[in-house]
Amino acid sequence: MILTVRGLEVFYGPIRAVRCIDLDIEAGEIVALIGANGAGKTTTVRAIAGLAPFLGAITYNGKSLTPNSAEHNLRAGISLVPEGRGILGRMTVEDNLNLGTYCRKDQAQAAKDIDGMFERFPILRERRHSLASLLSGGEQQMLAIARALLSRPRLLLLDEPSLGLAPKTTVAVFELISSLRRDGLTVLLVEQKARQTLKIADRAYLLETGRVVTSGSAAELANDSLMTQAFLGGTPSHETGAP
Repeated sequence: MILTVRGLEVFYGPIRAVRCIDLDIEAGEIVALIGANGAGKTTTVRAIAGLAPFLGAITYNGKSLTPNSAEHNLRAGISLVPEGRGILGRMTVEDNLNLGTYCRKDQAQAAKDIDGMFERFPILRERRHSLASLLSGGEQQMLAIARALLSRPRLLLLDEPSLGLAPKTTVAVFELISSLRRDGLTVLLVEQKARQTLKIADRAYLLETGRVVTSGSAAELANDSLMTQAFLGGTPSHETGAP
């Protein structure tokens, strides 16, 4: 188990945003957190990344994580692509990528890895000297993911990667996430697009008002009544008599 979360609680002042969440992630999985706005998804991944105080226990790669320890967690192999991408618009594409290597000591290899990102994302090579703010939404998302990958994470946290993207670009982003799993990376994916998410995830957790209301394999949740009623817009097949 690469990540274990037990009894996670996060407070913003008197407001309890996350309520006793338990979740597990095996190495090499894509695990999804699905839920509406305000369900606690972003708060959960921020706690795991070390960007929020928390109560409870988070164990990564056999070691307990402490609250507000973002740099330590990054060096340990946990990288976050935040909601809204978090790129620095007044810096060039190449400078944003260089920021992704700042925790690394192998700078010669890091430079080679940046070239590798240019191979993987040709549009970033074309725009390497452009300000990041001039990229399209989809290009900015590719830049944010590439920057996160340059820290060489074992666990990648993706918070709403399809937010604000056109349907065609969203498909490309989900294909990219699937390719990361094929490369051996473990992914915790926060998304509202439940149908597309369940097609690429191994397992998923449905969050509502800060707590897990159901969880299971992606195939099971695609037919779960709570998931179907809340996100998939229909009645699960086992209730309709469909084969």
